[in-house]
Amino acid sequence: MGLFDKFKKKESTANWDEAYKANPSFYSKPDGSPFCAFALTEGTETILPIKPHYAVSGEEVKEYKLMLVSTTEEGILGDCDYFDAIKKLEAYKLDSDGESLLIRGLSLSELEGIIR
Repeated sequence: MGLFDKFKKKESTANWDEAYKANPSFYSKPDGSPFCAFALTEGTETILPIKPHYAVSGEEVKEYKLMLVSTTEEGILGDCDYFDAIKKLEAYKLDSDGESLLIRGLSLSELEGIIR
């Protein structure tokens, strides 16, 4: 290994084609305004948008949530603000294309750490 080898960019082992692409789900709050939720499931490599931007019936969606789903607990662990979660998920990213993050499959305890 030469001196400059350690500065070479490492080849990514991320496989975007095999990962689950999180789809937006839209809901209405009690006041009728829309919000969007994405799911992140335990143990599943997932592609998440970095800055989602949607409108429902012409109304801009202003609230985004990340739903955390556990296969161990067989249910939803909870939800959190999407943009706060994306910042925490940077630590678990396998790759990024500038618009999306490819997140490795997380353990139950790692998911729990996202909602804390």
